Amino acid sequence: MKVAQLGLVVLCMAFAMCANTAAVEANDADLSRRELIEAARLVPNARHGAELFETCAACHGKNGLGANDGSVPAIAGQHGSVLLKQLVDFRHNQRWDERMEHFTDRHHLPTAQDMTDVAFFIANLPRTAPRNNAVGTGEYLQEGARVYFRVCESCHLPLGQGDVLHFRPRLAGQHYQYLLKQLDDMAAGNRPAMHPAHAERVRALNPAERKGMADYLSRLSPDLTSHRVTPVAAP
Repeated sequence: MKVAQLGLVVLCMAFAMCANTAAVEANDADLSRRELIEAARLVPNARHGAELFETCAACHGKNGLGANDGSVPAIAGQHGSVLLKQLVDFRHNQRWDERMEHFTDRHHLPTAQDMTDVAFFIANLPRTAPRNNAVGTGEYLQEGARVYFRVCESCHLPLGQGDVLHFRPRLAGQHYQYLLKQLDDMAAGNRPAMHPAHAERVRALNPAERKGMADYLSRLSPDLTSHRVTPVAAP
């Protein structure tokens, strides 16, 4: 069984255990949680996912490597559990982006099965560094690396590889401007699905620290084969 599929299966098991004890409330967050549980229980169909990805490729590129200006993230090889949760969050007003809200609606992805299929397909695209992907200026790079190891490494792991079982995204090799925007959005409270403790950690960072961390992560190899920056040990 492929790692991405395994992640979705384990995710399903985790949700199944908590589904019976969670209170049901008629709000966007609850609808998001319920559809995520439903989608995680399904067996993905890679062929159907490839068909659905044709729509995604219009923005994310046929290889899923996004746009160098940071307007569109690299998603190839992202953890299946992360991809599925983000699709559901966009669908239920728990994450905001006009294009993604449009393309995750029920016209483009009518069912939970559709979301499972496309997430599985994207998770299995080769996760290689985008050619000439944009990085920061390097001005705050060393400071950003130190901040990463102090604040983020325990969850996103030493090389920014994330954690498929805990919804923690792979950050290594992501476009600099995209990473910086997400950090700024978290600090501004524009990611409602983000855990409050996570948002508070980011909010405590100053702009230079956020720029440095985005720069550092953008230079890490997403496939763990090479780096364009020497990692800085935690102080």
